[in-house]
Amino acid sequence: MSPASPPGGDFRLFLQKIAMQGFYALGMIEIPGAPQQEPNVDMARSVVDDLVMLREKCGDNLEEGERLTLDKYISDLQFQVLERSK
Repeated sequence: MSPASPPGGDFRLFLQKIAMQGFYALGMIEIPGAPQQEPNVDMARSVVDDLVMLREKCGDNLEEGERLTLDKYISDLQFQVLERSK
């Protein structure tokens, strides 16, 4: 792999990529050059649902750190969705 290649094969990085979609949908992350968008709570809920499904499908196959990372992203996104739904 060349130094310019993005890393792959890291489960925590994979989870981060998915979670960032939820944070972006909520308007919490800006992408340089992309137009500012209104928060899309339904899209963020969909990301939470995907992460919950992934946790269920992985079952006991996750290492402790991976499980904690996944749980943290789920709870953080659920909290932000709830806050923005008020």
